[in-house]
Amino acid sequence: MVIITGQVIRGKRSHFNHETPLDEALFQVMAVTVVILWLGTLAVAVLLLRARIADRASAWAMRCGILLALAGAAVGFLMTRPAPGQRRGVSKVIGAHSVGVPDGGPSMPLTGWSTTGGDLRIPHFVGMHALQLLPLLVMALTALAPRFARLADDRVRLRLVLLASGAYGAVFALVLGQALRGQPLTHPDGVTLGVAGLILVSVVLGAYGSLRGPTPHAGRVADDAGTSKEVTA
Repeated sequence: MVIITGQVIRGKRSHFNHETPLDEALFQVMAVTVVILWLGTLAVAVLLLRARIADRASAWAMRCGILLALAGAAVGFLMTRPAPGQRRGVSKVIGAHSVGVPDGGPSMPLTGWSTTGGDLRIPHFVGMHALQLLPLLVMALTALAPRFARLADDRVRLRLVLLASGAYGAVFALVLGQALRGQPLTHPDGVTLGVAGLILVSVVLGAYGSLRGPTPHAGRVADDAGTSKEVTA
C-alpha cells in the first residue's frame, strides 16, 4: 500500500512498471510481498482445515472462504505474464490485467473493469472476497434462526453454507473463464449465460432441498397435566 500510494504521488503506475530501475525495483518488492502474503494465507488455510471448530457452518464458511480467496489472489500471478507485444528487458510495461485488449481502454464506472475485453481483476476480486461474504452468510443465517425454525438446526445451516460455497466457486470459475477468453463482463455470450443459468437453477434446487423435509427439533414434551405429547418446533 505504501508503494502504490507513493507511485500515485510520483505520477507513476505501480503495477507492471519497468520504465526505470527504481520503478522496476518497487514493483519487484510488491511482487515479493504478495508471494509472502499468499504463502502466509495458505498456512492459515491449512490450520483452519485442521482446526476443530464447534459450529460446523462457521467452520466450513471460513475454510471454503479462505480457499477461494487463495484462488482469487493467485489470479494476480496471471497478470504478470507479458501481454502480446511486450518483451522482458525491452518494454516499459510487462504484464496486464486486460485480456484481448490493451489496458486503459473503455471501462465500467467505479470498478474500472474493461467493457471491451476480458479483465482478470474480476475473478481476482470475486475470489478474494469470498473470505468476507461466506462468513457474513453464516451471520445472517444465525440472525434469522430465531424467526425460522429450520435455520436453528446446525445441519441446515451447514448444508446452505456448503451450497453457497459451491455456487461461489462455480461463479469464480465462470468469471475467470470469461476473462481468459477475452470477454467483458458486460457482454456475456451464450455459453456464459447458459452456465450462469445452470448455476442459478442449481442454487434454487439446492436451497429447496436443504430446507425441505421434516422440521428439525421434533421431540416429546410434557403438557401441564404431565402427559407426554409429540411436538414440532
